[in-house]
Amino acid sequence: MNQRQVRDFFALHHTRPKKQLGQNFLVNPEILKIILEAGEVTDSDTVIEIGAGLGCLTDALARCAKRVIAVEVDELLYKGLAARFDAADEPKLNPRTSTNARVRLLNTDILKLEFNSLFESDDPRNVPTTKVIANLPYNITTPILWKLLAHEKEIHSCVLMMQKEVAERIVAGPGGKDYGALTIGVAYRAETTLIATLSPENFYPAPKVDSALLKLTMRENPKVSVEDEELFFRIVRTAFRTRRKMLKNALVRGRFASADGLAAAFEELGIASERRAETLDIAEFAALANFLAQC
Repeated sequence: MNQRQVRDFFALHHTRPKKQLGQNFLVNPEILKIILEAGEVTDSDTVIEIGAGLGCLTDALARCAKRVIAVEVDELLYKGLAARFDAADEPKLNPRTSTNARVRLLNTDILKLEFNSLFESDDPRNVPTTKVIANLPYNITTPILWKLLAHEKEIHSCVLMMQKEVAERIVAGPGGKDYGALTIGVAYRAETTLIATLSPENFYPAPKVDSALLKLTMRENPKVSVEDEELFFRIVRTAFRTRRKMLKNALVRGRFASADGLAAAFEELGIASERRAETLDIAEFAALANFLAQC
């Protein structure tokens, strides 16, 4: 779908793309090829598409996947998708959920959607591989990521279009300004690969920022072993909340241990007391969390 087709659709309905919903439509068909190649979609896969828009990617996915579950919150776009993909003889369908042989459409907010319902299979012995492919609304990228990562056992991989700045934070290494709690949170559950970066003119309307295509491949087991996941992530979040301060001071304020207790932990683990959060890798955070879990 090119820019003119997108413009014509909205002109026909006397409206414009909704900025509050992050509606920036991919208008470069060459990028579709890159997305499909990165997704490695096969005819045995179920693909969840978040933000199906006008159905350009949906159509491409339906040609190679076993099934596509396309989620679109905007009612106007949903109706356009239903007209494009639904069989004409299905009048009894719930107006918020439509389906044909290969494409199931959901008119709902992805953050309110109960994901477990999407992983059900008619044959428990033959559960299809589930992948997520999406051009994410940039204003809610992070909460969507956390939701996807919570289902790392059911989802095989994700190919996600997002703001370049967010992608750079996810793939960052220790020591830089981009490295933070998001980096560690994603790395704990998934391997990450930066596929491509895209300039604004690949979209309509053109966003004010560059974009990036990122692939997450879910891990069979977390990257590091931790005794208490909740404690581990609380330590990470607290540490980066005051990233310019020494880690020991941030954790004392967070009441994870006394100053003496933290000093003992740092000495035992060989972590210099003056280090800041951004200098610790995920293994060091895990070791610290495991030590404090025993205190």
